[in-house]
Amino acid sequence: MASTLHDSYQRLVTHYTPGPNSVSYFIPLLLLPTALLIPPSILSHSQLSYTFLPLIYACFLHSCFYGGGLDVISANVVVWSTVLIALEDVRGTYKRIHHPQQPPEHTITPLQEVAPSLRTLKWLPPRTWEEPYPSRFLPRIPWVLSLITSLRLINWSMPPYSRDALPPLSPLTRASYLRHALLIALTSYLLLDTAVFAALHDPYFTTRSLSILSPHPSFPSMSPLPLRALLLALHIYAPITLGGALFTTPLLLLPAPYSPHTHPMFFGPVAAIPARGLRGLWGAFWHQTMRYPTSLPGRGLARRLGYGPHSKVDYTLRVLSAFGLSGWIHGGLVPPEPLGEGVSAWRVRGAVMGFFWVQVVGIGVEVGVEKVVRRTGWGVGGGWMGVVRKAGVLLWVAGWLCGTLPLLGWAGKELGWFGRYPLPVSVWVKGMEGRWVP
Repeated sequence: MASTLHDSYQRLVTHYTPGPNSVSYFIPLLLLPTALLIPPSILSHSQLSYTFLPLIYACFLHSCFYGGGLDVISANVVVWSTVLIALEDVRGTYKRIHHPQQPPEHTITPLQEVAPSLRTLKWLPPRTWEEPYPSRFLPRIPWVLSLITSLRLINWSMPPYSRDALPPLSPLTRASYLRHALLIALTSYLLLDTAVFAALHDPYFTTRSLSILSPHPSFPSMSPLPLRALLLALHIYAPITLGGALFTTPLLLLPAPYSPHTHPMFFGPVAAIPARGLRGLWGAFWHQTMRYPTSLPGRGLARRLGYGPHSKVDYTLRVLSAFGLSGWIHGGLVPPEPLGEGVSAWRVRGAVMGFFWVQVVGIGVEVGVEKVVRRTGWGVGGGWMGVVRKAGVLLWVAGWLCGTLPLLGWAGKELGWFGRYPLPVSVWVKGMEGRWVP
């Protein structure tokens, strides 16, 4: 029995999804909170970095060696550890923002002592208070654990102050969040059902040798690229939103500071895409789980080079850092030995990483074109010119994704993402074939 389970697990982490294969995989998960629990009076900022980061890096490399390659979780832990231990002095400058009725006496920071720019923000509640790094050990534990798990840095003050560091509070109650989450789950389920059913009836998704430009069997006279790019996008978007809604719903039982109804929604407004193009897609609409772990290294480099938080160099380095590290981390989705015959894991990882890295080019083009447009005055302001501008931006984003999503499409085919039905019941299968179970 044990041998069978071991063989099944090895097949899973070797051919389907990377996972832990040694104790060294879990050690950084313990080293990160341990490091941040040590106060500056014992280990200074530089001493903490030199003590813990080499251990974390060594465990990561050992885990990669025995696991056969990258892994999303371990790669993310390494990046986040580097940010919180070395690049940011979280113990000296970060403050946790609370919104209760009355704060504990030992951690009160009166609003009179907060920067004027903070006090003037409309969404900052009048009873908001900030908790710096606690001097006592027991209060320090929830402070550190909250920081480590707050990848979006919600309710954290991080200097130099930026409005991006404090997302607006969610106006939802538990009941309204539950209704919203159930609606998202239902919508995402139907979108995923549609995408999977359509993909299984398109030879491109199940035949590795077919190009994304090969004729569609149902629409031979039309270009297949927009439809297939849309299906690829749905294959990515729907599982994330469905999983997020199902995962966060039970968390509504947690106390208010930790309940998801007190946090901004996982995805932002769709209106950000026609308003800001690729920057709105990746910086406002798409989930921001990896925004700070991947972009703060760029901000730290800009700060060390002497550039301010809103300078052009700072923005450029943050974009390069965000997409560069995101691509590297997502390369950990590829197992050591993909199911595709004769295809190396690093070639598939290269396609996944390339999708993220090439977004930098698109954003650069977008910024350059926007500067030219602003100088001419075309499309600036409201009215029909604003509508035309937003339509043009949507066409640009759609065209860019049609050109870059095939990288993920090819990788997905090599990994066998499209050859099976991941849902227990299907509306499309019921309607077309008369049975609920695919």
